Amino acid sequence: MYADYDLATTGRVISDPARAAMLLRMMDGQAHTASDLARCAGVSASAASAHLRRLVDSRLVTVTVAGRRRLHTLSSAEVASAIEALALVSPLLPVESLRQAGTGSRLQIARACYSHLGGQLAVAITTELVGAGVVRAVACGEQSAIGSLDHPLLRALHITALPRGSAPAARGCQDWTERTPHLAGRLGSALMVAMLEDGWLSRRPRDRALTITERGTDQLGGIGIWPGRTAAS
Repeated sequence: MYADYDLATTGRVISDPARAAMLLRMMDGQAHTASDLARCAGVSASAASAHLRRLVDSRLVTVTVAGRRRLHTLSSAEVASAIEALALVSPLLPVESLRQAGTGSRLQIARACYSHLGGQLAVAITTELVGAGVVRAVACGEQSAIGSLDHPLLRALHITALPRGSAPAARGCQDWTERTPHLAGRLGSALMVAMLEDGWLSRRPRDRALTITERGTDQLGGIGIWPGRTAAS
């Protein structure tokens, strides 16, 4: 029998800056080695191991063994949603270098929000799909009905049906940089997967920002969702 949620315990785990950096790195939805997470957190290999053990013991992170490598991922979509929600009420880290400024700008434009897109691009796509009736109104944390998948964006990405799964077909996820919901759920995940596979987006090796490629700029610009390249670009 329990009295209430023990938020303090989870808060103590997340409150360490190194562990927080590791969790944010895993928000790209990918599996990471301890050395990769140590580098992003700016700690030694031994310190990273201790931090990761704490995260695994707290059930925030799952570790799997692939040959000689131990790969770490967020344990569930609920953990990712909790991290995104905390981002909304957390202060921004100060920018202390041009590299950090560049990373911040890239994260604002397009990033992986665990299994789906986040950032300005995600909000622009959500606005377009809601306006076209593909998705009903998107509200933070709420499921949304799918209207029709007949849309130029979905046709260009060969999305004719939603992937199967237990996740809702569509739901709203509050975007921490744009402060408005973007599309999550199975449709949101299908969009990010297709855009990566078709070369519209590419992952960056050291953060969760996504680069909009020339192909992606041309395709999105042709549909009218994102500014296309000018003749001089």
